[in-house]
Amino acid sequence: MNWLTCYSILIILCLSSCQSDQPDVPSVVSKLNASIPGVVRDGLAPSMQVSVFSDDSIIWSRAFGDGTSMRHVYMIASVQKVVTAVAVMMLCESGKLHLEDDVSLYLPFKLRHPDFPDVPITVRMLLSHRSGLGDARYQFGWDTRATFSPEYRPTPPHYILTMPLEEFMKAALVPGEKNYSHSIWRSKPGKAYFYSVTAYPLLSIIVRRAAGQSYESWVREHIFTPLGMGSSGFLLEEFPGRHAAPYTRIDGRNLLLPLWDGHGRFMRCTADDLSHFFLALQNNGRHNGVQLLSTASVQLMSEAVTDFKVVFRTCEEMQRSGHGLGLHPFRGGWYGYGGSAPGYQCLARYNPSRRTGYVILCNVNAILSGGENYASARKDIYEVQEAVLEILDPWYPLRSRFTELVIILVVIGLISVLLLLRRRGTRSSDV
Repeated sequence: MNWLTCYSILIILCLSSCQSDQPDVPSVVSKLNASIPGVVRDGLAPSMQVSVFSDDSIIWSRAFGDGTSMRHVYMIASVQKVVTAVAVMMLCESGKLHLEDDVSLYLPFKLRHPDFPDVPITVRMLLSHRSGLGDARYQFGWDTRATFSPEYRPTPPHYILTMPLEEFMKAALVPGEKNYSHSIWRSKPGKAYFYSVTAYPLLSIIVRRAAGQSYESWVREHIFTPLGMGSSGFLLEEFPGRHAAPYTRIDGRNLLLPLWDGHGRFMRCTADDLSHFFLALQNNGRHNGVQLLSTASVQLMSEAVTDFKVVFRTCEEMQRSGHGLGLHPFRGGWYGYGGSAPGYQCLARYNPSRRTGYVILCNVNAILSGGENYASARKDIYEVQEAVLEILDPWYPLRSRFTELVIILVVIGLISVLLLLRRRGTRSSDV
């Protein structure tokens, strides 16, 4: 065994052993104070909240920018999917719901892929984005009540905007209904992963029907209240004077958007509140003496139902390695979700092995304009994430590329062996 092979094995062992190192809290707090304010200041975001947690408590949280404080609330966009997934798993634990149930049992209409009418669409399929569904026609316009039409988006038909959720879903998903389009079906149910904005509103209907009360009131009663999330809700009027104003970005300028309520369905909260939620997931479903969810259910959510191929790929954000039941596993032992909505961005991550994590909220987005504007707005929040990760998980850049490093080192080792054999063969022929 030559020196290069030994060195390669040593590197692999070192990377493996540093997986579970828990950060030193005083050192982490000192580094966060020294680093994060400058990173935020160098960006263009109007405001941000950053909360960092370790073990079973928040160890550092700060608000940056104008018109904000740690009491101001931000929309969390798709990160709400994790909250919905936890609600579903809690109802499964109580026996009111089952992952293999046909979702039609809980909907006011029968949901079937027209090309595969004998294949039931299950709760598990919706959670894992494997139902075959894409996005309902006019979903964005309905979600936002056309708040951003016609300036940023086309205006959908008026009759769409006035529909309640269940009526909108029926109109979009049942053949023959007035908002139906066959293009919403992307694959055979259960066959493939396809991210669906429509899947989780369907799950909120299922939560309501299984629980016997509204999705919003059930989540408040069984998740927000037990975890002490007093600054979390769904309605604008719940937080008078406490909303971080939303912005879009065009040509490097942040333009103020109107506050929007999205039919009272979209969750808004503080970074500290959301940290309490993810602390429960990090600690096997338990936080502040409350067993929100069983360890088995948290594990089930975390296991990738779909694996993403990420070898030798680069990305500006933490790379997702797959999708579980409402959670993304990320490379390097991290879990969580990210969200974008008009005027807001959210990143939430936790690492059960290192027992640490973070929530970052930002009040600018550019999904309304797209292109370079979108990339610019994303950069603001991802650079803060990169700085936080550097402190919480210094080895992350290497550990997240563990597979690639192993492949590279093995190839180098094989090449060195071949060169060595060739050199020995040359010497033998000379003799």
